[in-house]
Amino acid sequence: MAIYFHKKVSAVANEAGISHLIKKSNMQTWADDMRKLIEIDQVDKHQAKQVMDWVTEDSFWKTNVLSAKKLRERFMELAIKMNADKKPSQPKQKPQYDPRDKEIEFQRWIQDGNDPNDFDWSD
Repeated sequence: MAIYFHKKVSAVANEAGISHLIKKSNMQTWADDMRKLIEIDQVDKHQAKQVMDWVTEDSFWKTNVLSAKKLRERFMELAIKMNADKKPSQPKQKPQYDPRDKEIEFQRWIQDGNDPNDFDWSD
């Protein structure tokens, strides 16, 4: 897992022109952070891979999560955000017509000092 994520992060770092920072990575600590993610945090390996893939493609997170340590620290937040991005957004519902709207408009017409007989009741 550490090697897989390191390769993904390296590709992001190359794009950003900061590959020299990733080359200094201590793979032993990356492996230990991945072990902790699975054993201590009890994250499913498949879910971990999905988040790793998503985080290295997301325009915001790919530049903010460049290590296994950071991935572990923010895993819960990242998983929630990833799942939220996958769900299709609910289309906004048109406001439904309320028959009271015309009555409210009529009351305002009268309050403004207008003649009730001149009020337009059509839609």
